[in-house]
Amino acid sequence: MNLIFERLQEKDILQLRDISDEFVSIEPRQIIPFLEEKHNIAFVAKLDDTVIGLIYGYSLTDFEDGTTQFFIYSVDIHTEYQNKGYGSLFINYVLKWVKDNKFRECFVIADEDNARACRVYEKAGMVVTNTKQFEMKFPENY
Repeated sequence: MNLIFERLQEKDILQLRDISDEFVSIEPRQIIPFLEEKHNIAFVAKLDDTVIGLIYGYSLTDFEDGTTQFFIYSVDIHTEYQNKGYGSLFINYVLKWVKDNKFRECFVIADEDNARACRVYEKAGMVVTNTKQFEMKFPENY
């Protein structure tokens, strides 16, 4: 089997439905605007021609010095392909892409109780910071 990582393309969008219950109702018209925005970046992991994973995030530019950070918003691997090392290979691919594209840093927010995800990030060389995440949701805007 041939494992490849590449930028998400329109032809791959419908296969995202198979990765996670979160994406079951996804339609190409929902993803196309995301792909068209230059600061939005999405990658897929493919085993032969089957999409088995998705990592997407956002390029953030510091207004003081113009350097960029990459914020990984979501990492998803199809359940059938978890615990086989694909997630680690995928995150390492993205980290290399971030470095090669001259980003200052890459970060991801993970729940402390998501031990599997934390282990993958730490194994890739990412370090835990002592920050807290604050959020405010506006349900009326959904």
